[in-house]
Amino acid sequence: MGVSAVLGLLGRRRPVNVMASVTDRCPSRCTYCQIPEQNRPDLSTEQWKDLISQMRDAGTQRLGVWGGEPLMRRDIVELCAHARSLGIYVSVDSNGYLVPARREILDNIDHLVLAFDGPREAHDANREPGSFDKVTAAMEVASGRTRMWTITVLTRNNINHLDYIMETAERYGFLTTFQTLHHNEKLGGDTSGLMPTREEYGEALGRLLEMKRAGAPIANSTHYLRSLAGWPDFSSTRLGRRFHGVSCRAGRMYCNIDVDGRVYPCSLLIGLYPQAKNALDVGFEEAFRAACELPCQACTASCYTEYNFLYSLKLPVALQWSRAVARTDREMRRKAVERGIVSPGGPS
Repeated sequence: MGVSAVLGLLGRRRPVNVMASVTDRCPSRCTYCQIPEQNRPDLSTEQWKDLISQMRDAGTQRLGVWGGEPLMRRDIVELCAHARSLGIYVSVDSNGYLVPARREILDNIDHLVLAFDGPREAHDANREPGSFDKVTAAMEVASGRTRMWTITVLTRNNINHLDYIMETAERYGFLTTFQTLHHNEKLGGDTSGLMPTREEYGEALGRLLEMKRAGAPIANSTHYLRSLAGWPDFSSTRLGRRFHGVSCRAGRMYCNIDVDGRVYPCSLLIGLYPQAKNALDVGFEEAFRAACELPCQACTASCYTEYNFLYSLKLPVALQWSRAVARTDREMRRKAVERGIVSPGGPS
């Protein structure tokens, strides 16, 4: 843990972890996402590089790049390489469509997260026809070349396909993560037709908990799976009170910078947080400091709930995530040897 993270845990606000939405553009049209419809212009290469440098100066240690589809930007490799040159750990969230054509990205990031919603019929139903073939092609290219996880959005289409997802993880050497429908009304629109019942969500999360305890390749912590299974109403993604047993650290130890440069405590508040300041106007650190008033204290988003556990010093969660990263590295090494990327006795 770096100095900035320690200072944050001691009460000083530091943007240790920044999520950056670098484009609204996306070649896919998923049924639960309206981000491409926003159609805002991208910031320039130099604007993003300057903002990333400001993030590092403010204490950022990890940058999560998302969109839209980040690989739609011609300069995405340059941006990720710039962040890594500053000592920032870089992960990229992708639907996989462009990974085979732009595989150089794999050499310029620390972690790839692919959107994967299960077998062909389920994945294509959640996203669009042909999307399953594209994400599996990305898995083929990335397997053994970088740390790889998937994120599965659980809907009525795929909630009964957990076994298939685990089998695929074993085949390509990645760990899985799972997410309930959680985009706000601006980014996600009406997802009621995709929403499982509370009982179905609870049963699926309970099953994932059992599978993880049995050794399945699941990165989510048992704390998260157990707590989320008791969420009162999955059609409401945020609560104004504490629910998971910890306070929300959004705007204190992490934040989200949007396509236009506005800084929000998290992505669930994009478009719903009128006090968000634009980092292009006031600088990143001042915009981060303005993102301090939280209208909520708990949510269903897996990433933010896990961050809150970690930044609240939940030791069992930290140990589970440490083991998940170590397992990811072992799986990457195994696939690299299997595919001839490295020799059995050579460096990973």
